[in-house]
Amino acid sequence: MENRPVNKNKTPKIVIFGAGNIGRSFIAPVFTRGGFEAVFADVAPGILAALKERNHYTLVEKTDAGDTIHQVSPVRAVDARDAEAVARELDGAEICATCVGAGALPIVLKSIAAAVTSRKRPLDIILAENLKGAADLAKGVFEEAGIPASEQKERIGIIETSIGKMVPIMPVEVAAEDPLLSWAEPFNTLIVDRDGFTGRVPEIPDFMAVSPIAPWVARKLYIHNFGHAAAAYIGYAHKPEALYIWEVLENRVVAEDVEKAMQLSAAALHREYPGVFNADDIKAHVADLIFRFRNRALGDTVYRVGRDLPRKLQRRDRVVGALELVRKHGLDTGAALEVFQSALEFQAPGPDGNPDEKDREIVRAAHSG
Repeated sequence: MENRPVNKNKTPKIVIFGAGNIGRSFIAPVFTRGGFEAVFADVAPGILAALKERNHYTLVEKTDAGDTIHQVSPVRAVDARDAEAVARELDGAEICATCVGAGALPIVLKSIAAAVTSRKRPLDIILAENLKGAADLAKGVFEEAGIPASEQKERIGIIETSIGKMVPIMPVEVAAEDPLLSWAEPFNTLIVDRDGFTGRVPEIPDFMAVSPIAPWVARKLYIHNFGHAAAAYIGYAHKPEALYIWEVLENRVVAEDVEKAMQLSAAALHREYPGVFNADDIKAHVADLIFRFRNRALGDTVYRVGRDLPRKLQRRDRVVGALELVRKHGLDTGAALEVFQSALEFQAPGPDGNPDEKDREIVRAAHSG
């Protein structure tokens, strides 16, 4: 579907389920910059009260060069537990988005389904979730709610995304001063599935509609997520005393090995999707990611980025998935194998001074044979 400008005679509205990090630091700013009003549906009392008091909040983009402060508006909130109020907001919305996480997503989708059944026009739903199979989950929930699969395409746009935004860790004492204050890195491109829309594709800055979405999801997983994990695993192998990702990337050997692994995966991805990615562009994407990983203001720890080996070493996840893609296209697997082997030695301590217990089990199992 072609991009069309929004109705300039009326402020368009997006309803955003979830006023957490991604909702406040990414989705709302993208849409308000594009002329939308953002209405958050949330249950947190502090968030609801603060948004009732004022129709704006502060967003701080943090980099090593300093902070850039933005005001995000117009925004307001509705209690997500108030089904009638949510339905009213959705009835007048051009689009909605979810950024609530795997646990709450089915509940939110049921709420959306209830509103869709009484809505006279289709509703497009952006799934801004870090969850495999989110679109299939949504289709299943809507079918259970009485919207048959045969009718869904006409009534509901289920829009998958590739979320590349990284959110800096905010100290508890800073967050306590203002529940709406948000920190972000200065990256704002929201990649969405053009084919998922039933209505207009919003023509706004930072909104990138692609078709098909699958290559871009793969790019996020096998370059961004893979590279971030590579920095943690290779970084820990060379500098086990280092706390932060930026810190390990100051080591020349670590930085070079991480870049080699990422460029290798990028080359494989270019072969996998030759009509989608330009070789030079995808190389530049790797360089940009490494630059972003070096941002000290992110506060990303080696432990946080690398932990959860049982998930991150699954066959189709970032490390093994990238390795298999490289092998599939006949490329030298050396740099990707180094990431995998380093992961099997990963024992970075967490806040309590100990490695994650499930990660310990993976490492023990790798050495037991």
